[in-house]
Amino acid sequence: MKKLCCLCSLFVFLSVPFFAQEEALASEAEIDESATEISVENEIDDENAEKSVDVADSDTENDTPATVENDGKKHYLAALGTVIVPSIFIGSYNRFVSRASWANVTWDDASHFYEHEWKWDKDWYWTNFVLHPYQGSLTYMGARALNLNVLEAGALTFGSSMIWEYFFETNAPSKNDLTYTSIGGVVVGEMFYRLSVEAADWNELISIALNPTRLYSDRFVKKPAGTTGNIQELSLRLSMGAAHSYTRYTEIDGERTGSHETFPIYLGPELSVVYADPYGHDTNAPYSQFELDFGAEIGKGSGKGADKGEKLLMYRVQIKSNGVLWSRAPEFAHRDTTIGLVLDYDFLWHSFAEVSALSPAFAIKQRINHRESHVDWQVHLGWNVLGTSDNYYYRRAIVDAEEYRDYSYNMGPEVVAKWRWASDAGHVFDFDVHAYGFYDFYDQLQDIDSAGYEAAEFVTIRYEHPVSPTVRLGLDNEFYFKQSFYNKYYDDVFSLMYSGKIYTRIMLIQ
Repeated sequence: MKKLCCLCSLFVFLSVPFFAQEEALASEAEIDESATEISVENEIDDENAEKSVDVADSDTENDTPATVENDGKKHYLAALGTVIVPSIFIGSYNRFVSRASWANVTWDDASHFYEHEWKWDKDWYWTNFVLHPYQGSLTYMGARALNLNVLEAGALTFGSSMIWEYFFETNAPSKNDLTYTSIGGVVVGEMFYRLSVEAADWNELISIALNPTRLYSDRFVKKPAGTTGNIQELSLRLSMGAAHSYTRYTEIDGERTGSHETFPIYLGPELSVVYADPYGHDTNAPYSQFELDFGAEIGKGSGKGADKGEKLLMYRVQIKSNGVLWSRAPEFAHRDTTIGLVLDYDFLWHSFAEVSALSPAFAIKQRINHRESHVDWQVHLGWNVLGTSDNYYYRRAIVDAEEYRDYSYNMGPEVVAKWRWASDAGHVFDFDVHAYGFYDFYDQLQDIDSAGYEAAEFVTIRYEHPVSPTVRLGLDNEFYFKQSFYNKYYDDVFSLMYSGKIYTRIMLIQ
């Protein structure tokens, strides 16, 4: 089994410098000279601020002035390099280092690209829904760092994905890769781009790690334009827990079977970022506010799985994010409200289950302020344009399919609901629901698959107790439900998993 890796580094916060005028007694000539110098400085500062804010696509009144120097010029020609350079680098690695057969593209393959038929691929789950979005983000972040706006950078990301599918693989062009490399690349790219700008004033290495295309773009601009001081909350959570699951399914011969699994111990970190205040946010700038949770865990397996590694090792990688595309902030007494459009990007890669979703949604977010506490709540009503869910009988090697892919491509509704009570003293009670409805695409079915409906839901309940201003101890309870309604073969598949853990949360920024 392929090994897991998880990395993320985001630690930044520096306030913007400010200037104060000096008061002193002076002669009339000295006052005139000082006034002239101040006037020139103000004109230069105003001009630089206008350029920087324009480049950062900042339409909100609450954005702070840019703290990095940038010429404001859009380097379109240099941006074309971000379309092809990542593909050449990754393609060369696959061909000459890892020696992947599908990377051995010939001139005949390239010259007859138009004959290739678009299909759904059967790649490794991690490759499709993490590595492809990250690959797309490289083009996107490079274009943004060269002062292109969101739409321009997104168009180049789409073009880069098309070039990859036609000219850097011998496999058929992939429908799902085009979606996740382009749209997923914009989602991942804009979040990482903004966090990289935040990090630029604090640590250059972290900034470049978040946006490695700076090694290229910094040859044309001093630093990517943007604003700092936007991170409202940054925390690191260290967890330890256990999980138990139950699955009931019907075999081909009609016999109903139930299976229990226990994952006795696992541990791992999770990083949470809240960029700009989610409540009372008025903007036309995509992803000027977003929330991102990224976590990974590893532990002892349940003894069941498709191979020896699956049986011995338990793993979990999860991404939950939502970014504001457009919003308004209506006025209510004692309530900070945001109403608008968001994009939810969710990913779960677990020993027991796999779920991913890419969902534009209508959202309402509100914070109700009390005397010594506040209540936050959100509701997102969206449509998953391309998602996945696991096939239990593939993941547990119950059948041997010729075209093995342990998940199905699908679409359907998504609902996100969050409720959080927090006291000024640091006590927190958190309730989170992510619910998905899936319909499997007919033209992606494998040997024994059948089109049908699936419903999956994650319910998380947490309580945190403060032990210091920056450290909290918490209890986490998560429930996973899934019910599948297939047309034939395996009918009425039902899964349930409970995960319980204790954790320590370190508040890096709050």
